[in-house]
Amino acid sequence: MLPFTDWVLELLSMERTPLHAYTISALLLALLALLFRTLLQLGNSWHCYYVNCQRLRCFPEPPRRNWLLGHLGMFISDEEGLSLVSQTVATFSQACVTWMGPFLPVLALVHPDYLKPITTASGTLAPGGVPVISGDGLLLSNGAKWVRHRRMLTPAFHFDILKPYVKIFNQSTDIMHAKWRRLVVSGSTSLDMFEQVSLMTLDSLQKCIFSYNSNCQEEDLSQMPFSTMCIKESLRLHPPITAVSRRCTKDIKLPDGRVLPKGNVCLISIYGTHHNPAVWPEPQVYNPHRFHPENSKNKPPLAFMPFSAGPRNCIGQNFAMAEMKVVLALTLLRFAVRLDESRPVRRKPELILRSENGLWLNLEPLGPSHESRPPAPCS
Repeated sequence: MLPFTDWVLELLSMERTPLHAYTISALLLALLALLFRTLLQLGNSWHCYYVNCQRLRCFPEPPRRNWLLGHLGMFISDEEGLSLVSQTVATFSQACVTWMGPFLPVLALVHPDYLKPITTASGTLAPGGVPVISGDGLLLSNGAKWVRHRRMLTPAFHFDILKPYVKIFNQSTDIMHAKWRRLVVSGSTSLDMFEQVSLMTLDSLQKCIFSYNSNCQEEDLSQMPFSTMCIKESLRLHPPITAVSRRCTKDIKLPDGRVLPKGNVCLISIYGTHHNPAVWPEPQVYNPHRFHPENSKNKPPLAFMPFSAGPRNCIGQNFAMAEMKVVLALTLLRFAVRLDESRPVRRKPELILRSENGLWLNLEPLGPSHESRPPAPCS
């Protein structure tokens, strides 16, 4: 700063024409105004940050890694990171604040009572925390644009529209199973299900989107209660989307009277809610009977939300559930399936929850191939 001051004084002491003097004075005034404005903005930002921190002090937070990183590097995207989430939820069963560095707080919500005012809020939330490269389609758009996109796409996923797709799911599953039989005959008894099912799903989508003509029927899906319970319990343990972030555009009052201040990012932790012992006793145990009608009738609706919830829930969830039921029913009808214990599964939460090293299963065909016998009912 001293060299700059000396330079300014030197300029002022030099003999200049009136034009030069006016120019130098104007530049100095502009620099002073810019400096003053910058200081005002910094002061205002610091004041807003301080007030926001004070308002968030009512929420607990896990121990930070350090003052600079906050909780960065703790909740990493691997199996150990998911285990840490489960441990944190066991301690903070409603909500907690995590810090992404020294200046960005994120309020993680893991209880249905706290999720309700967030998921049902209208016009008070905007998508946050998702890379810009994802675009601004239905997933990330907001306001009138989101309403227009949602209204246009919703009819395509109506129950009556989805009914004919069951035949397509059958055909795509038949193709996948025929491939499995060929691989098993050739000696490949252990297959990576992620690759196989991804190709089958792509095949189904192409046929549905382009109205490709394609034997489990739509009526059979409602007669598979235990299969549905198994699918839901798997989705509870391993939700495809582990969390959804939202930025509050106004204050949101929570059930206990605490307020989530405007401008903050809140994390709807789907994985945390599904593994919350205050919501699901023994959350790490696979128990399909949790979803028996008698056991689930008193559960809060937001205790289970693998496809998110509220106005911004997954528009294709009925499509996905129908496809899973068809594939599961026909697969168990035709194959004995066992986990390949030589390739343990390690989960990796990215944009979706996936496996680091694939999902390897041992397959054993049951009876003759599907092509050599009439289709069997899947109920």
